[in-house]
Amino acid sequence: MDNKKKKLETQIELGKKRELLDQETGEIIVVDQISKRIYGQKNFWKMYLMDFMSVLGIIDSKQLDVFIYIAENTNPSTNTFIGTYKKISKDVNVSQPTISTIMKKLQANNFIKKIQNGVWFVNPNIIMKGNDHKRQILLSYFENDEPVNELTFSRTKARQLKVESEKKIKVIEDNSEKGEK
Repeated sequence: MDNKKKKLETQIELGKKRELLDQETGEIIVVDQISKRIYGQKNFWKMYLMDFMSVLGIIDSKQLDVFIYIAENTNPSTNTFIGTYKKISKDVNVSQPTISTIMKKLQANNFIKKIQNGVWFVNPNIIMKGNDHKRQILLSYFENDEPVNELTFSRTKARQLKVESEKKIKVIEDNSEKGEK
């Protein structure tokens, strides 16, 4: 094997040769270095325990199956779950009235928010995959009462103009009014 790094699908890098010196014998040992990439927080699902436990407290056994199904099938990019009552009923083997009951409970306890029939937004304060910046963006959508047509990650919280900027704007407006007269 040559010294070029080879990436495997498992994100392990092979092929880097290293020379190590044995401190006791003075012998130089040539070894192949194997490096495994370690990812940060962005690749892990996060469940916020206190909020998660409060949601679990409202659920009985068959409803728990539906809850787990939602958690397993939530889109990690957008924190949305897509599933009609009919599809959930078929996949989980639970009656549609049970699904209706749990969905109402999950909405009442702020775990999910209905976007439209069959599309639900899962509260990023309870479960989400990604870093804190992504959580804040998802949270701004979740807490917004306006209908969500599309999730984009260019969305940021609006910042209030500083008073100094407002004074400059007022001066510019005053000057433009004087020029118009």
